[in-house]
Order: sequence, then structure tokens, then C-alpha cells
Amino acid sequence: MNKVQLEPDQAIRLFQAASIGKLISGLIHNINGPLHTIGMEMDVMGVLLNKQAEPSSDILKGFAARLARMGEEFERLNFLIRQAAERADMLSGPAPAYVNLNHTVREELEFLKANLYFKHRVETVTEFDENMKSLTPRTSYLNLGIRWLLQAIVEDLEQNQIEKLYLKTEGGLDHALLVFRTEGQSLSPSIMDSMKCEAVSGTISSHDLADITILLAVSILKSSGISMDQDSASHYSQISLFLPYK
Repeated sequence: MNKVQLEPDQAIRLFQAASIGKLISGLIHNINGPLHTIGMEMDVMGVLLNKQAEPSSDILKGFAARLARMGEEFERLNFLIRQAAERADMLSGPAPAYVNLNHTVREELEFLKANLYFKHRVETVTEFDENMKSLTPRTSYLNLGIRWLLQAIVEDLEQNQIEKLYLKTEGGLDHALLVFRTEGQSLSPSIMDSMKCEAVSGTISSHDLADITILLAVSILKSSGISMDQDSASHYSQISLFLPYK
């Protein structure tokens, strides 16, 4: 079989394009819930209106509450569509001047709820340092690396039936800390071993892409000056990222 080789930048862009299909699938799944809720509220309101020619004050109050819930669902739809558009365009625009680590992690966690196992089976505990400084990224792919790493971890949670994930951010003097920790079971050895890989500087071969998501995520992060530490046993795994402010 012929081997395909790509420069790291080409591999990142190709994988980003391939990821859009999964992104759209997740968007459709997440849109179904709000649309179903809005449809049910409209049906109930229609039934109540047909029952009474002149709705009572209680009925009108109920309408107000239902309209408020529908408004919240519309906002949820707008949020999801904006997030999908931002991810699809992530490589087409200029690099962000600053990255808010907490914001990036929160957004990705919300979007990853498209994974039904993660949404319904994983207890996610977060501890964010709200006073942490923003990061000045060294490369235009920093946000992408953080998101892809989190995606790879979430997919591994489902593969290994892990039901607890702990995330923590903390600001230090010259760097920020981002910690991922599982409880009850460890992540796959392939995930943990990938933390030891160096940033890819030459070509990437299709022969080496057993797990392109984690390979590219780690490569992007290390190219951005981020160092990593990892520890694992049968009942837990921990990955720590040390992100320089500049």
C-alpha cells in the first residue's frame, strides 16, 4: 500500500477539514433537543388556546413562562451554531492575540456533550482559577491543540467506560496549569504514551497515524511551548499541561 506523507501544517489542516463532518453531526444532535422542546411548548400553547376563547390570567402567566423557556432554547441554538461556525473557520482567520484558557475549556466541554456517553455517564468536576491571566499564543493553533486533546480524552473515556473526569486550571507566576484527571480507571496507554512524544517537525506518514487526534494535539501544544507531565495507575490517570503566558 502506498504511504502518504504530509507536512505537519498540511496534516493539521487536513484533519481539521475531516473533523468538520463530526462537528456537524454533533451540532445536529445538540440542535434536536432544543427544537423538540420548542415544538412541545408550542403544541401545549396551541391546545390551551383552543380550549379557552379568552384565556385566564393563569393561562397567560403559563404562556409567559413557556415563551421564556422557548427564548432560552433559541439562545442555546444560537450558541451551538456560533460554536460550529467558529470551529469550522478556526484555521482561516488570524491567530488570536490572547487565549482565555477557562473560556476555551468550558466551550469545548459544552460542545462535547454531543457525545452521549460523556453527557449522560461521565461526572465532570471542574475547578477553574477565575483570576488567571490570559495566554499569548506562540502559534495560531493553540486553541485547536487544547480542543483536540480534550476530544481525544473524552473519546477514550467512552472506550474505557470511565465515569469521572476532573479538570482544573490554575495561574502561576509565569505559566498557567491545566490538569485532566480520571478517577476509577486509567486512560489508554496510547494516550499516556503520546504525552512523551516530541513536536512533529518533519513529515507525518499515514503509517504512523494510529491516533491522529492525540498525535496532532500533542504536537501542536509542544510547538506552542507547552510542557507536559503525566502519571497513571490502574485506578487513575493524570495529564498536566504547563502553558507559558507568552
